Amino acid sequence: MGRRGITVAVTLLFFSIWPAWLNGAATESDSVYAGSTLTPAMLESRIAETEAAADLSEEVRGRLVELYRKALSQIEAARAHEAKVEEYRRAAEIAPAQTEELLATAASENLPDPLADLPLSLETPLAELNSVLENEQAELGAVTARQADFEARLAFNDIRPTAVNQRLAEATAQREAVAAQLQLPPEAGMSEALLQAQRWVLETEYIALSTEIKMLDQELLTRAVRMRLLEAKRDRETASIGRITTRVEALNALVNRKRQQAAAQARVEAEQVQRATVDLDPRLQLLSERNAAVSQEINAITDQLQALDSGLVHVTQLNKRIDADFADVKATVASGELSDELGAVLQEQRRALPDLLTFEQARAERRTQISNSNVQRLRYLAESRRLADLDGRQAAVEGELDQAPTPLLRKRLRTLLEQRQTLVGDALEAHELYLTKQRELAAAEDQLLAAAAEYGSYLKESLLWLRSQTPIRLDDLRGLPAEVGAMLDPAKLRGLMDTALRSLISSPIWWLALGGGVLLRWLRRPLSRRLEAIADLVGKPRVDSIGLTLRALILTALIAAPLPLIMITVALHLMLHGAATEFSFAIGGSLLRVATVLYLLLLLKAICKPRGLATAHFRWPVGNIAVLRGTTRLLIWSTLTVGLAFHLALELSPTTYGGTPARLLLLAILAPLVWCLFRIFHPRTGVFSRLRDRHAHGLFMRTQWLWYPLLLLIPAAFAFLGLAGYMHTVEVETIMYFNTLLLILVMVLVNALALRWLMVARQRLAYEAALERRRAALEAARQESETQGDHYDQEFHFEPAEVDLSALSGEARELIRTVVSLTGLIGFYLIWVDALPALRILDGIVLWHSSTTVDGVEQLQPVTVAAVGLALLYGIATWLLASRLPALIEIVLLRRFDMAPASRYTVTTLTTYVVFAVGILLVLSTLGARWSQVQWLAAALTVGIGFGLQEIVANFVSGLIILFERPIRVGDTITVGETDGMVTKINIRATTIRNWDGKELLVPNKEFITGRLLNWSLSDPTTRLVLSVGVAYGSPVRKAMDFLEQVAQENNNVLDDPAPSVIFQSFGDNALGLSLRCFVGSVDKFYKTASALNEAINEKFTAAGITIAFPQRDIHLATDGPLRVRLEDAREGA
Repeated sequence: MGRRGITVAVTLLFFSIWPAWLNGAATESDSVYAGSTLTPAMLESRIAETEAAADLSEEVRGRLVELYRKALSQIEAARAHEAKVEEYRRAAEIAPAQTEELLATAASENLPDPLADLPLSLETPLAELNSVLENEQAELGAVTARQADFEARLAFNDIRPTAVNQRLAEATAQREAVAAQLQLPPEAGMSEALLQAQRWVLETEYIALSTEIKMLDQELLTRAVRMRLLEAKRDRETASIGRITTRVEALNALVNRKRQQAAAQARVEAEQVQRATVDLDPRLQLLSERNAAVSQEINAITDQLQALDSGLVHVTQLNKRIDADFADVKATVASGELSDELGAVLQEQRRALPDLLTFEQARAERRTQISNSNVQRLRYLAESRRLADLDGRQAAVEGELDQAPTPLLRKRLRTLLEQRQTLVGDALEAHELYLTKQRELAAAEDQLLAAAAEYGSYLKESLLWLRSQTPIRLDDLRGLPAEVGAMLDPAKLRGLMDTALRSLISSPIWWLALGGGVLLRWLRRPLSRRLEAIADLVGKPRVDSIGLTLRALILTALIAAPLPLIMITVALHLMLHGAATEFSFAIGGSLLRVATVLYLLLLLKAICKPRGLATAHFRWPVGNIAVLRGTTRLLIWSTLTVGLAFHLALELSPTTYGGTPARLLLLAILAPLVWCLFRIFHPRTGVFSRLRDRHAHGLFMRTQWLWYPLLLLIPAAFAFLGLAGYMHTVEVETIMYFNTLLLILVMVLVNALALRWLMVARQRLAYEAALERRRAALEAARQESETQGDHYDQEFHFEPAEVDLSALSGEARELIRTVVSLTGLIGFYLIWVDALPALRILDGIVLWHSSTTVDGVEQLQPVTVAAVGLALLYGIATWLLASRLPALIEIVLLRRFDMAPASRYTVTTLTTYVVFAVGILLVLSTLGARWSQVQWLAAALTVGIGFGLQEIVANFVSGLIILFERPIRVGDTITVGETDGMVTKINIRATTIRNWDGKELLVPNKEFITGRLLNWSLSDPTTRLVLSVGVAYGSPVRKAMDFLEQVAQENNNVLDDPAPSVIFQSFGDNALGLSLRCFVGSVDKFYKTASALNEAINEKFTAAGITIAFPQRDIHLATDGPLRVRLEDAREGA
């Protein structure tokens, strides 16, 4: 029987038994299906019996209880599903009538006058008005909360069908699987109780799934009527919000008028009292004046309350509009139903966002106002406590009067103090209310700023991937003349010229700025001659300095400034003049943008002038300078013509991004740019062609195949995007691209200036060293001439050698390169940071899933294209840090401490290991690798290590022990086996030793840990030197020993502590044995010192006539018999 047959059979069985279970679902005695006595009570009884059964094993008992509880929970789930089905049915029956009732009620509640049912007026006491206002505000909060709840429920129901359909498919598949299990024969060898329990679990699971499917179907069927009811409730609450808001605003206005009325009355009364005390004691006059000032302050605060209420209403409305727009846009984008007009709509909404800077300034001013009001409130609180005892206060004031208090004076004083007490209380109340409203407005503005910032960020992210226009078509080209004519309206141009001329005549400051530009243009030749004069001084050690280069840079900047200065002056005049129009503002904005780019191009051209910065100071190759001058000239003309027209089109038609003219002009801009980039960065003829030979193995040149085509393809991609309608994307990305090129130019100039400074410093040191050598030579020549009576020439000529950059300090160049690179990375991030949120779209492209455990529950986490890109960035950053960070630590940090080279090597090596370890962990974690997934690989590696990789791992671990324990260090002189030498490197697998012949020996790290090792400089580099000398018998031994001690003392390499010693060692066969024992500071000086000492000993012994013995042998002839002597002629032997 197939799956369909099984499903049909089980379904028929279910519908045959289900009515019996449903009919008795309300009582405990009802069974699950016909013919069965299975009920919740029965299952609970079985659970109790099983737990109490002593004849069952622990495993069987636990398994049975688990199955019974699972069946019980599924019966309860089925009942809950049926209750939900009934709830949906009842909702479908009563929802239409409720909806109609709500609509009718809403129509009857629309009152023309919001205060019609409230008998309130200006005659109503202020306390009663405040009470009503507080009630209305509380009602407004409650209604707003209900409306937000309905909005949330509607939003949930909008996306609910997707989840319901998905769950329906899952539940249907699960039910089919359960039906298939029900058709399987019982498992052999299992007890009857377990078989029955498993059967009950499957049957109840089938029933629970069936009721869930029924519930989900009913939810989908009744969704429409339930949504209409929710919408009606939401609309009713929205109408109530509008009605109550109007009532609150009207009550606020009424309360404010009431307060103003009371404040005005208090001010009038204070002024009357002040006039009545004119002829009284000055102390009373001062008190009446202070009362009048407080009444005026209360009046001023009351006037501000209305503005604060209006501001709060305005900010609240803005916040609601932004929230609603944000929700609509997110729903539209999430639906995936995007059109070509969506980009333009979103751009309009982005322009309609409030100016955040204005609100930030208002918030800063409001903080000051709140602080001032708090201070004033504290003063009134202190005064209020003093005025609480009026009798005491009156007695204190009477004591300060200039005259004896009369009854009339006491009466007037009492009136003033009572009035003061009332006014201080009113002032406290006014300040409390003022602070409350200020804080409410500040909170609303904070919420608005957060919402606007979030919405603006979302729009920025979304707009970068949306079309701002339709793709260009042939009809657009036909309408090109009309678009150009509309942009360059002759009437607007004439009005622009008239306005500009009239404003120039009346604004002399603009004439001064223009005059400055013309003056700089007239001074170009003198500035160029001064630049050439400075170039003549470059390279002369006596006068050359970095100051010459800085002055040349200033002159170069002035040479490039005239035309951009004139353009900027005209642009600012057109934009900032009082008579500026939209057309003049667009012209000014275009000139301002073009002037900035033009100045940078003119500056680069001026840098490449003959005998300018590039030639005389930076010493760039002549071929590179020629390429830069030619390409810069082309870019200057392109910017002045096509670039100005392009920006003008953008400024005149911002809503359409310049229309068709801007798209065509974009092609005209990018074409010469691609050609210039092709010329400048060409591998064989570009500016890096010389670097290709000298640094062919560097990362920059090895990756030229990647970045060079990319550099050319990016402008081409911009052109394609512009024609396809993504003009907003092109506008944003083009600015970032040009800023990146500018950053590269600035980095090149900074690097050139730093190398120039380094070259000047090296040249100065070389010059001073040559001067010192020349002084010594002149002094020697002078002494010789004085002896021989000759004349010597004191003139000194120094010809500076050509400084080779490759000969400069490697560490200094590395530091310069590192600092410039880090600065460039920071600048690159700051340029492209606005485009980073748009890359979140890559989070939606899922490549695979990885499992992870969250709170004990295993979940699938998607691995997206963005994650792979981030992992790639982590890998590149790890490689760069591992290669650059140790050198940077060596140069910048560790040299500041008194650390030996071996210690610095240990720190940098361990830093490299840590960087690689952290980088690998970040890459694996980003790609979704977890320990649970790679533990099998770790186990396999463990087995492999145990067999085939044990030597490699042993050497690696030994290398770590060497770096931490440091039995040997880089620079130590050691003996391993029969090899003596110096440690030069400690790597992962082996250590490199260079012997005295210059040969390098690779020794596995394990030998240093497990074998015998002699380290000559481990704890103390001091080494003893022993020289044995034999003198002939009869030589003055004491004198010879004194000579040996004198030789040791005269040698600078011999240490004074421990002091050298001379020993009369032995009476040898051929000589009297003497031994010189002394110590040298390091092994490096051992052989050099031994040679120098032997040479000195030989010279002193020879001068003193002391014979250094040589081997002698005595020959004894046997004389116990005659000796036979035979003479032979040598010629016969020949």
